[in-house]
Amino acid sequence: MSQWTATLNNEQKDAVLHTEGPLLILAGAGSGKTTVLVSRTGNIISKGLANPDQILVLTFTNKAAKELKERVSKKLNLGKKKIWAGTFHGFGLEFLKKNHRLADLPQRFGLLDATDSRFLIKEIMADKRHDSKAGFDLEKLQNLMGSIRAGKTISPDIPEEYQEMAHWLLPNYISRMHSLGSVDFDGLLLKPIELLEENENLSLKYKNKFKYIMVDEFQDTNNIQMKLIMALCNHKKNLAVVGDDDQSIYGWRGAEIKNILNFPRLFSDCEVVRLETNYRSTPEIIELANAVISENEERHEKKLLPQEKVQAGSLPELLVYDNEEVECEEISNLIAKYLRAGTKATDIAVLFRSNSQGALLEGYLRQARISYEMTGGPALIDRKEVRDVLSYLRAAFFPNDISLRRVLNVPARGIGDTSVHKIIDYQKENNIDFIKALKLWRLAEVNPKTGESIQGFFELLKVIKEKVLNTNKKYADLLPEIFSEIGYKAYVFGAYKDGATAKRKWQLVEILGRILDGFVKTNPKILVALKDFIDALSLREVDLNEDKTEAKVQLLTFHASKGLEYPVVILMGVDEGLIPHETLGHNISEERRLFYVGVTRAQQELIMTRAKIRQRYGRKRETFATRFLSSVPENLYNVYEGGLKPVTEEQRVDMLADLYKKLNKSIEEDESL
Repeated sequence: MSQWTATLNNEQKDAVLHTEGPLLILAGAGSGKTTVLVSRTGNIISKGLANPDQILVLTFTNKAAKELKERVSKKLNLGKKKIWAGTFHGFGLEFLKKNHRLADLPQRFGLLDATDSRFLIKEIMADKRHDSKAGFDLEKLQNLMGSIRAGKTISPDIPEEYQEMAHWLLPNYISRMHSLGSVDFDGLLLKPIELLEENENLSLKYKNKFKYIMVDEFQDTNNIQMKLIMALCNHKKNLAVVGDDDQSIYGWRGAEIKNILNFPRLFSDCEVVRLETNYRSTPEIIELANAVISENEERHEKKLLPQEKVQAGSLPELLVYDNEEVECEEISNLIAKYLRAGTKATDIAVLFRSNSQGALLEGYLRQARISYEMTGGPALIDRKEVRDVLSYLRAAFFPNDISLRRVLNVPARGIGDTSVHKIIDYQKENNIDFIKALKLWRLAEVNPKTGESIQGFFELLKVIKEKVLNTNKKYADLLPEIFSEIGYKAYVFGAYKDGATAKRKWQLVEILGRILDGFVKTNPKILVALKDFIDALSLREVDLNEDKTEAKVQLLTFHASKGLEYPVVILMGVDEGLIPHETLGHNISEERRLFYVGVTRAQQELIMTRAKIRQRYGRKRETFATRFLSSVPENLYNVYEGGLKPVTEEQRVDMLADLYKKLNKSIEEDESL
């Protein structure tokens, strides 16, 4: 038996040993697709069917390509001739470097990233008179131009003025790129396709060069990538694609699920191998996943199966809470229990549909001093609006130089850099702190008009302090009210052309208020709660615990979780309106696949949570469980209202220990005041 097939199951062996003609490998979640890709590549080389440099493997990440090359090279001890494995764009870049003359590019051509492209578009637009050009969203124009270049049908919902501008811009944009001796990211794929289609000798050269082509994560390919694959494929059609249509979740960024669905029809002699054995999850999790995804109609028929003789696990759970605050608090408590029981932090992942859900949870984890790592979006403290609000509160209650300087002119109140530098110079000359120097603005020779603004700023901090200390309102309501009154809301909405983005940014102020309410609930002494709140949220991740190398609980979106796995997975917010998402989830089949991806990340335990009441932009509304659970048989998961589960004796002891710990902390704080 070959070294490449010795440890494989029958289906994996079929995929590895199939070496002639088109092959579709339908690799279910956790079915070992990377092992199959590595083994198939190694088997082809070992049998002498192709040299390493006659094999092309196209992936979506450099990490996947590197792993494949290293694993094959390690077993075969390859010399100078290496497998070409890399991303589509990486291949396009290498292709253009070798064929720069045919592409009419200089040898050292430039590469424009998305920001460079937008700058170029803006520059070209300045040459065209147009009544609405001041209101154009450059990113929207850039995406529209990309769709036109790719030959996509333009949605009738796109405003006519955008379509007119994009069609005018495109030839000018391409001409300007040519003048600069540059290509953009779209050009890395479009230019090679153009050359291969127009130059028969070049096309023949590459078709002869690569005897075998393999494509990883084929369900994520778009139309342009598919055109490139077909342009490279020779008459022998030794093309093997690996993917899972049930995990196709990137339609919103151009992925075409029809590429994998129609592959057997595109190649009539295509062999289809199904990898259905799941080596990741317990039978209970697998059964739930199958029940969820089976409701999708347009899919290749397949079913995940547990490995033979695998031990049964616990049923997945759905914990139902009254509201989001309780949901986040209880998730934090649940994670703390896992950690006390010996579960490693990196073995726990919390998945959610949108980043705004994660922001609220972060506050509760910080309050509980639980280290975490955010993937798939910025952490709470990395968001500008959060840093601004925290700086205002610190400046009002516990001022320091950094907090004052951050918000001194936010929103703009006429205190410019020149005046600030005068204050700093005066501060240094007299060896005093920035706050005192700021109050002595006259002596620092700041002009009177700016001085009045500085005095107004200090008056503003007094008002903030008074309102925060003397209120009967919840801080979730008060903070947005305060920051709206001081002009910060107008400042946020003025910073973003897209109203939806501005709303999401402003919502962070409300979320901070809700987090502060949680701190006040724990400690009613507002000054103590406020200091804990500011300190906890201002700390970087590595500062949450003394041990900076400590493992962290993983927080990530459903999208960011693809390809990963964890012993304990918590799916947070399995509500209708969140999954499928009310504004982002127009494709229900794709949203179901997204939910399926979340479920299949769990290895041993799967916990789902939802809230009966959710708040959005200050309004509370009743919610219901996601439709993706409504079709799942009730015996496949347990539901616990209020998150209440039967308590074991060991859990009861833990709960009492938690209570005593909180009481001791409260007593210590009373004594310190």
